[in-house]
Amino acid sequence: MRRSKADAEITRCAILDAAADHFAKLGINRTRLEDIAVSAGVTRGAIYWHFSDKESLIAAMIDRVSRPTEAAIAELNNIQTSETQSLDTLKNVVTDAFNRIYNKPAAARITSFMLRYSLSKESEWLTGRIEQARQLNLANISQFIKRAQQAGLLTTEYAPECLANHIHGHIVGLLHQHLSSPAPGLSPEHVANSMDLVLKGLSPAKKRT
Repeated sequence: MRRSKADAEITRCAILDAAADHFAKLGINRTRLEDIAVSAGVTRGAIYWHFSDKESLIAAMIDRVSRPTEAAIAELNNIQTSETQSLDTLKNVVTDAFNRIYNKPAAARITSFMLRYSLSKESEWLTGRIEQARQLNLANISQFIKRAQQAGLLTTEYAPECLANHIHGHIVGLLHQHLSSPAPGLSPEHVANSMDLVLKGLSPAKKRT
């Protein structure tokens, strides 16, 4: 009897959830596909039915968490210039991403895994993949900032790329603080307020007074 698409998706999600646990705890080299299969309640063959190898499993695991935020950041620049631009759109993207990490343990574990490998250089292909995504996000944020500067919402004292790095660095800092703190960590409300403080500090001087 052939499995339905719904059954296949349930199996795939179970594998990704189990992979998040093992990779976050043990890293890439010490994680075995056999152990992921046992945790997910599937056979090793089921893993290979969905993923060609360990790298493709890791890529899918990361995409599951990263794609919604990356798509939302890219969408920032599809706002029509005739619409009222607001810095809240950027703040909301960040807050929504934290909501997912705050409410979904698997998302938090995968994010911890990504932060670890973005710094450790233990896996050249994974570090490169994470860096490629970081550069794409920075480019999209820079474009949004450029438009915000043109609309008079942000200071023009600094180049868009400089402000993008400043904001991105703050976001990464919040992620580190949340994931390294005792549960429940930073709340989404705290993150929203923190983003308000950063963006207010980057507004034109006349708007701060």
